[in-house]
Amino acid sequence: MDFSLAFISLYLVSLLIGKVTGLRPGRVVDATVVGLIFSISLWGGTTIISATTLINVVGISLLLALVVVLVTYVVGLAIPGKVHPRGHGRILDAQLKYGLPLLLGLLVGYLMRPQIPFDSLVNYELYFLAVVVGINMGSDLKLRMLVTLSKGALFSILVVIGGGVISALISSALGLLPSLRLSLVVMLGSGWYSYTGPLVSSYYGPIYGLVGFLANFFREQLTFLMIPPLFKAKPNPYSAIAVGGATSMDTTLGLYSTFLGAEYSVSAMMSGVVLTLLVPVLLPLILVGPGL
Repeated sequence: MDFSLAFISLYLVSLLIGKVTGLRPGRVVDATVVGLIFSISLWGGTTIISATTLINVVGISLLLALVVVLVTYVVGLAIPGKVHPRGHGRILDAQLKYGLPLLLGLLVGYLMRPQIPFDSLVNYELYFLAVVVGINMGSDLKLRMLVTLSKGALFSILVVIGGGVISALISSALGLLPSLRLSLVVMLGSGWYSYTGPLVSSYYGPIYGLVGFLANFFREQLTFLMIPPLFKAKPNPYSAIAVGGATSMDTTLGLYSTFLGAEYSVSAMMSGVVLTLLVPVLLPLILVGPGL
């Protein structure tokens, strides 16, 4: 069975299992994500010839993240939405539990050059991720929540997709990535770096897998850094929520609660939930789709 079809099938079946059983394997999900990050970083480290290559990967990834953050925010401004800034708190979450295995994997891979069938390893880890994430999401999935999806959440999702597509076109035109297909996958990863990176590595190899991971990792971190000044300059709730992408349901939700208040915080959470359901289906379809 094709990898993408197998992944989507496992994910959808696991959603149903989670809905029926109510299981919440949160710690297993965290452990799986950390393992995937270490594996893809270890793989990437074995292929890095020099420190210059690593610097280039980080530089391109950061530039891609800046493009998608700024473009997405601007796209959202096309939808009128007024809300007054509510001030900003101190955002100190550095995601060490994800950053440390990334750095450790790169270092070990670069220094030790282990001979491991990484492509098969990452594929099996992704299959397991599909199962545990599907079960975890399914346990919280309520039909009523999806049926009553708020206008704010729907607008934000459309802005995420529009911003991702436009950012991909820009990145491809500038030659930041070698193909429009790859650009679309990276930009529509919506901040879900622990999924996008390993998925990209399965199709394009570890270097571009690292780019997919880091571009979406930096997107999450730049959300914390750039939303306060962008929102102060031009307040728009749909732009702000869309920049966070899938992370608006968890890691960046506190930011939106601080800036947007209760109403738009609910929209942010719902937007993130739907994107988390959508991304594992959308990205594999892009990878196996025609053209591009």
